[in-house]
Amino acid sequence: MDVKQAIKGLAIIALLGGIARICMMPSAYIWGSDSMPELISGFAACVLMGIGIIGVYLYQAPRSSILGLISVLILSVSSALTAALVWNNMLGLLPEDHDYISTLLPVNSALTLVGQIVFAATAIRARVYPIWSLILFIVYPGIYFIPSVSDLGSVAWGLCYVVFALYVLQEKARKTY
Repeated sequence: MDVKQAIKGLAIIALLGGIARICMMPSAYIWGSDSMPELISGFAACVLMGIGIIGVYLYQAPRSSILGLISVLILSVSSALTAALVWNNMLGLLPEDHDYISTLLPVNSALTLVGQIVFAATAIRARVYPIWSLILFIVYPGIYFIPSVSDLGSVAWGLCYVVFALYVLQEKARKTY
């Protein structure tokens, strides 16, 4: 297997992760927030997106910097932490009941936000992915703070990964913005 095939394989994983993240929204509307179907979709999304982001980075790596690599590593670690937090929630372990969960939540949120901003900034400089998807990657966390549309945050998050993966799979690259 050569590097191009590995990158495409990782892009497929990112695509599946994005789709799983998008599936959280209908699950939340149908079965309720923190329902088992939503949590299963979220757990699958965390695992797949944490692995798939590596392929998204590798596709732009020749045009990216070491900061891009660091941001992807941060995003992968934060995806693993988020998967662990979702798993705890699936087991019924709540932040109020356990101090380690209460401590891990803000640390993970900060890691994720820093990773997203730095990744998007390095990706904008690399000019490989569409600018609108990178801007959405930066601003989608704000959607979670709008009560009536907060479940759409997972759709925006998943859409970013779907777009990144499709660009890799189609071997598209924007030359200029």
